[in-house]
Amino acid sequence: MENKYIVLDTETTGLNAAEDELLQVSIIDNEGAVLFDSYIKPTQHTEWAEAERIHHITPEMVADAPTIAEVMPEINDILNRYDKIVGYNLKFDKAFLENNGAEFLSTEYADVMKMFAPIYGEWNDQRGSYKWQKLTIAADYYGYDWSSHENAHNSLGDCFATLHVYKEINEVIKNQKSEYMLLGRLQMDCNYYLGAGNRNSKHLWAGTPKEQIEKMKELYSKLVVKPEWLSEKNISDYEKAMLPQEKVENEKEQSLKSFARADETKQRISDIADNCRNACELCGEQTQNDIFLSEKQALQAVKMGIPVGYVTKDVGYHGSSAGLHTFYMLSEQNYSTLKNDNSMDKGPVFHYTMTEEQKKEMLDIINAAIKDPEYAKRLELPKKTTPTRKKSMGR
Repeated sequence: MENKYIVLDTETTGLNAAEDELLQVSIIDNEGAVLFDSYIKPTQHTEWAEAERIHHITPEMVADAPTIAEVMPEINDILNRYDKIVGYNLKFDKAFLENNGAEFLSTEYADVMKMFAPIYGEWNDQRGSYKWQKLTIAADYYGYDWSSHENAHNSLGDCFATLHVYKEINEVIKNQKSEYMLLGRLQMDCNYYLGAGNRNSKHLWAGTPKEQIEKMKELYSKLVVKPEWLSEKNISDYEKAMLPQEKVENEKEQSLKSFARADETKQRISDIADNCRNACELCGEQTQNDIFLSEKQALQAVKMGIPVGYVTKDVGYHGSSAGLHTFYMLSEQNYSTLKNDNSMDKGPVFHYTMTEEQKKEMLDIINAAIKDPEYAKRLELPKKTTPTRKKSMGR
């Protein structure tokens, strides 16, 4: 049915579709007409206290309701009449219904939760993506009036809230229609350029490969709702495929600049290291805003003579709540000994007498050396044939 779709939502005894059961199923169409709404009587669970605190559906409320098996033919009839299904965290509802015999034959699905996440814009570092938000947050964001239908967490009320949010997002998409169309055109150009177009720039809307990629990035960043048919990774892949030679030349240029700066950088490291060796009297004046290093970063640092240390498990030195810092002007061999020393509590960290600016400066140098081994060789200290004597300072 053209331009027609349904919105569905469920309430359950828990979160595990394989073990928990349905308590309510609701379905409305894109105009808000209620197609199905019923409490469901579970056959295995007699109580669901934790879930009840959220959706307020009690065992008494579903005692006289039909089982899911009794109403599934009616639900399947509705599902089979629509080509598009909308939901909020649709995967959750779909899993519960499928486990009870639902037949999802639709060719298009829209999960409003995933559509809303980048609009709200709260980043999740652990996942490396935008954080999913609750339906109540999305509904409030678009000014939905809960009293107009049902309260939150009743599946029928959630259907109406989901429909409201979905229509608001689609309005945003409609207002950016020209941007979507141009981005699609640019993508088609890139595909043709890399294929039958034989890398001829006359087939590119923007004129050159570099300008084409820059325009794609610009348009993509403007879109409130990102298209399912193009991601940032896709654009990055086009960039790598279309600008390989330019990238190589840029890397060569950066490498040459790095070599030119090597002697200056070595002197800067030496100056900071000397200051660390002779700054014991400053111990009590320093803050303990340590920047912790990965093992790879620490190894690279000691190769270049950047002072690195660990925090010991001892406490009470110089009034330090973190305990005594023991620092070494290390060789790689001494670093291995240090990291395996059971008396050390945490690390590796930069020397405590470095300022915040110096720590960040040294971290940039370390990361550049890791990325460019040839540059690293220009910065590293000469290899010594005898073990380096440890030198320590405490705080």
